[in-house]
Amino acid sequence: MLKRLSWAYFCAALPVSQQVFATGDFNGYVGTRSNQLSQSVGDVAGNRYFMDMNFDYHRHRPGIWEKRFTMNALVNDRNSIMYSVNEAYLTNRWGRSELQIGRAILDWSDVDDHWSFGKINHRQNFNYFEPGREGLVGLVFKRRYANGFRFHIFGTPVSIPELNPSLDINKQSGTITSKNPWAKVPARTARIGTSNVPINYDVDYPNINQAILRPAGGVNLGWENKHWEAGFYYMRKPENGVSTTVDVSYNSGDDLVNAKVKPQFYYHDIYGGNLRWKNKDVTVYFSAIAIRPNTFPDGNRLAAQYTQIETEKRREDYVGGGISQENDLIGMGFDYVARLSPFNRAADILAEDPPWH
Repeated sequence: MLKRLSWAYFCAALPVSQQVFATGDFNGYVGTRSNQLSQSVGDVAGNRYFMDMNFDYHRHRPGIWEKRFTMNALVNDRNSIMYSVNEAYLTNRWGRSELQIGRAILDWSDVDDHWSFGKINHRQNFNYFEPGREGLVGLVFKRRYANGFRFHIFGTPVSIPELNPSLDINKQSGTITSKNPWAKVPARTARIGTSNVPINYDVDYPNINQAILRPAGGVNLGWENKHWEAGFYYMRKPENGVSTTVDVSYNSGDDLVNAKVKPQFYYHDIYGGNLRWKNKDVTVYFSAIAIRPNTFPDGNRLAAQYTQIETEKRREDYVGGGISQENDLIGMGFDYVARLSPFNRAADILAEDPPWH
C-alpha cells in the first residue's frame, strides 16, 4: 500500500515544501526550497531556489541477498544539476560471515562521519552544512566470532572521486566558473602592481583510466559485547577529492596571466580507532583519526597568490567524542572535535583549510 504525506513549513524564514513517498521496500521524497526571503542569501548565484529528490530501495529478508540502492539529486535556479549514488550494493550472509559487493558506506570512523571530513567515505557535497555521505566502491568481507572479536576487510581496484560541487571549465575562453553556490572557484583576475590582470586557465584533462583505475584497501579489527564496542582500522586509498598542480606565467605585453592546471590523484594512509558505549537508545563514543598524505607537493606561492588554488598537503590528526539519543520519536546529540596536528592559517596559505578549524 502506498503511503503519501506532504507538508509545508518555515525553517529559518525559508519556505520549504516536500512530498514524501513510502511503499514496501521503497521510500523517498521530492522537495523545493526558496531562499529569496533573505536578499543576501538569495542573491548568491545558484542559491535563489532549488528542487531536490531522494530515492531509497532497501530489501532485506532472511535467507536472500540484501539489496540496497540510494540516490539523491538536486537542481538549482541556474539549472546546475548535482546527483549522487550514495549506496548501491548486494550483501550475502552465511553463518557469522558477510560479503558486500558494490558501493557501500563504511562505518569505520565516528569522528570522520560526525564532522564530515570525507577522509574514508565520500561526501555528497550538495551543500556545505550537510555534506552527506557516499560509499566506496568495492568488496567488503566481514567475519565475527562468538567471543566478540570481528574483522572487516575492504578492497577495490577502482576509486571514483567526489563529483560535487562541479566546476564549469571553458577551454575556449580559458575560464573556470560555477553555477553552484558551494563551489570554490579560482580567481578570475590577479592583482599585479596596481592592475587586476585577467587569468587564462588551461586545464589538462586526465583520461578516465588515470582517474578511476586506482586500487585501495583496508582492514578493521574490533571487539564488541552488549554495551561496549572497540575497533581499530588502517586504510590506504586515493584521496576522495581531486588535487591539482598549477604553473603560472605572466607576460606584461599580453596583459594576461596564463595558468596551467593539472589534476592530480594522490594517495594517503588513514588509521584510527573508535570506542563506543551503548545502552538502549543512548550512545557515547570516543574516536580518533590520522591522515598521512603519501605526496607532499611544495606548492607554488605565486600560483596560489594569483589563482587562490591551494596545492600543498599536510598531515592531519583529529580526536572527538559525543553523546546521542535516538529512537523513533526523538534524535539529539552533542559532539566535540579537536585538531591535534599543527595548523597555522596565517602561515599555511598554500594548504586547503580543514572542514572545521
